[in-house]
Formats: sequence, C-alpha cells, structure tokens
Amino acid sequence: MIIDRLNPSTKIAFELPKASHVRLVVYDVVGREVAQIADGDYPAGYTELTWNGTNRNGGRVSSGVYFYRISAGTWNKVMKMMMIK
Repeated sequence: MIIDRLNPSTKIAFELPKASHVRLVVYDVVGREVAQIADGDYPAGYTELTWNGTNRNGGRVSSGVYFYRISAGTWNKVMKMMMIK
C-alpha cells in the first residue's frame, strides 16, 4: 500500500498465465460494492492496477478495511486491504 497524505492509493498486482478477462471490484466490510477497478481483457503477464481511494461516484472513501475480489476466467480470489488516510 502506498500512503500519501494528499492522495491515498493502493496498488494491486497480479500475473496471468494467459490472456483473460479480468474483473477487479472493491467492497466495504458489509459487502457493498465501492468501486470497480477493472473489467476488461488483459494480456498474459504481470499487471499492476491502482485504486485511488474513491468510490463509484468519485467521492473519497473513509479510512478502514476493504476487500477486493479479482476474477480472471474461472479463477477468483478475495483479499483484505486497509485504506489509511
């Protein structure tokens, strides 16, 4: 996680063995969708995406625990992260 007092953000990296459709969504602790970071086709290899700490409407989210779900083809993973301002 990268912390900047003016612009908190976090980088999420993943590696694909083959080109796939990737969907990456951020959720709050009660499971509500906060932001969609990716929903498209990505080539095989390493990719790094940045979430700038904003919600779907462009507003800043509060500090706290968030989860992100990344899906690529039939593979899914959920990870926990912390947004600190």
